[in-house]
Amino acid sequence: MSKSTLEEQLANIAIQANATKKPSPKLSQIYVYPIKSITGIEQSSAWVEQQGLCFDRRFMVASLNGRMVTARENPQMVRVKAALQATGLVLTYPEAEPLHLNYADFAMDDVTCQVWKDEFQAYSTSQQANDWFSFIIGKKVQLLFTGEQSNRRREKIQTNVSFADGYPLLLVSQASLDELNKRSSVPHNMAQFRPNLVVCDTEAFAEDSWKRFRIGEVEFEVIKPCMRCVLTTINPKTAMRNELNEPLKTMATFRANESGVFFGQNVIAKNEGMIHADDKVIILEKKEKDFYPDTSGDIVKIEPVKRLSISLNGNIFEGNNQATLLEQAESAGFSIRNSCRSGYCGACLVTLESGKVDEKEKLMSSNEREILACSCVPKSDIEVVD
Repeated sequence: MSKSTLEEQLANIAIQANATKKPSPKLSQIYVYPIKSITGIEQSSAWVEQQGLCFDRRFMVASLNGRMVTARENPQMVRVKAALQATGLVLTYPEAEPLHLNYADFAMDDVTCQVWKDEFQAYSTSQQANDWFSFIIGKKVQLLFTGEQSNRRREKIQTNVSFADGYPLLLVSQASLDELNKRSSVPHNMAQFRPNLVVCDTEAFAEDSWKRFRIGEVEFEVIKPCMRCVLTTINPKTAMRNELNEPLKTMATFRANESGVFFGQNVIAKNEGMIHADDKVIILEKKEKDFYPDTSGDIVKIEPVKRLSISLNGNIFEGNNQATLLEQAESAGFSIRNSCRSGYCGACLVTLESGKVDEKEKLMSSNEREILACSCVPKSDIEVVD
């Protein structure tokens, strides 16, 4: 065999080996959400702090008593967009004049606020910001600031956290979204899931098996799967909720267990540093994946519509056996206190005095008559009080 022929064969072997070699995972997108529940901003690089990405969820709209106000119950918030400036933010909303938020103008008065069950001190911004968001929400609210360092200390993960729901960072792979779209009757985009870190060149749900990984200068640790709520069903551009309850409906068939529906991973940073889009993702340690039964092939029996009588605090209105108690009460003009609208927070707990309901989610309670208005569907005439 001639030298040239041998070299050609070796070159062909090398080409074939490279063709079959799996690409290494890499960071494809970075998102920050300056104000909780508004549109995200894609960045080419980001400084990672232990409380989250720099600029991520450092502001939050809150009620006058300090409780968080989110797009779960006010979907129009996803239409608010932000531009980062050296001196603050510029906010836009289709039906309002732009708002210029300057850090130097903030009152910085101490305000006690609450994110889920965490109560901590934040800071006031300006009356102009409060009025701007009150117009969008349709009731009096205030815009709060975490300060340079959030005062919200989560002992469970031994770190401070911004106004994010519970963890500093959210990781999702593009392959996971692709797999969901293969199964769903309608297409979905990454913005619905509000991640901070999007990775590509992986298998679907590869992130479920990651325990520790490194991107750029930063080492990350995966803490737990992210439980998803009604916010994923809201179109980020129109703020309209999907009538088919997608993607929750599809995810419930292959990404759910007795605790809820899961998509993406909650992550913490072990150190501070810079990350860039296109950085390689180096897997340092793996773990066993959580198990989710695949029930997508199960036959679902469609129940015919039945007219029912619903009594809420003595107010009687006509309902049905299809929609949740919370949705039907709101359609009839009655309010029930709520927050996550997905059986997670317990804010919409009511007492069932009589009748039967089908419960999708159930909080642990010593009172068997306590039900979640957002997750129960009437099956007979019912009487409830909150």
